[in-house]
Amino acid sequence: MVSLTSADVRDAAALLAVLQRQLPGVVTSEGSGDWYLFYDPDDVTVPEKRFPFITLVTGDRYDAASNLDRDALAYRVNLGIGRTAYEELFGKAPRQAAGREIIETGSDYTATDTVMPHPFYAPLHWVCVVNPGPSTIDQLAALVERAYAEADRHYAGDRRPPS
Repeated sequence: MVSLTSADVRDAAALLAVLQRQLPGVVTSEGSGDWYLFYDPDDVTVPEKRFPFITLVTGDRYDAASNLDRDALAYRVNLGIGRTAYEELFGKAPRQAAGREIIETGSDYTATDTVMPHPFYAPLHWVCVVNPGPSTIDQLAALVERAYAEADRHYAGDRRPPS
């Protein structure tokens, strides 16, 4: 069970540290100050074939939807939670292509401490929180568990023998 405190979400590095402690089988990669969390409990997946289930983004290098450059400590945690969990929160996911343009979901992607659809990957059932805090800390812990379970499900499916 994932447990988060206010100190655990004060910045991306603190959240990364607690996730690394609490989620067995997680491999991390860093690039340009952002972190990518992959599920690979057997450490057998070729790094180039890994797909993150959580990312911690600390700036506007790849998208400016959340205006993360506004503050040196601003960050966005992104989580791939799967269709069921996504639909429980927001209903059906948008049907436009993911990753090409900011998706209009009615969310203010610059809002802090609010769970919302991911600005680019909502169609893939990703959600995000900019600067998690007291309003979202418990929900974020639950979403981390959902993303972790979804990653485990995919990992197990990738290793099942062909039928």
